[in-house]
Amino acid sequence: MAGVDLSVRRPSAIAVLDGCELAYFGLARGDDEILYAVSLLRPSVVAIDAPLSYPPEGRALRDVELELARLGYRLLPPLMGAMRELAARGIRLSRRLQCEVIEVHPTTSLKAMGISREELGRAVGLSSRDLLDAHAAALTAVAYARGLYRRFGPFVLPTARVCV
Repeated sequence: MAGVDLSVRRPSAIAVLDGCELAYFGLARGDDEILYAVSLLRPSVVAIDAPLSYPPEGRALRDVELELARLGYRLLPPLMGAMRELAARGIRLSRRLQCEVIEVHPTTSLKAMGISREELGRAVGLSSRDLLDAHAAALTAVAYARGLYRRFGPFVLPTARVCV
């Protein structure tokens, strides 16, 4: 399972887990580097930290933002500022990957699993927010593969703690 923390202004972080074992951590400067790393490591699921869809015409929010808000989570709308560019990149990248792709939000995933970013950082020996977000995305992919999730369109919310 892989997690990718996309960014529009800095390198993207990649974490790949084999079960619960860390197989790879790295930074990618562009989509081609992400695609290359994924092609080498061949995860069954890639969790992308970016919106993978837009709201229906005439709406500012997708159903996932509304439902997660009801559950006490907050996602930035995909049409807001730089999120529009991030969503375009996530959608473009998801179409090029040769595996199953899910949308995640690392902070929301960690909260749903009852793991703090600090606890995750201690567990994996990292302090980089981008790499920790990629790891949280990969943990969400593990939860997804194990059937421990709720799905809202392309968005996956883990329902149990895994690996940490």
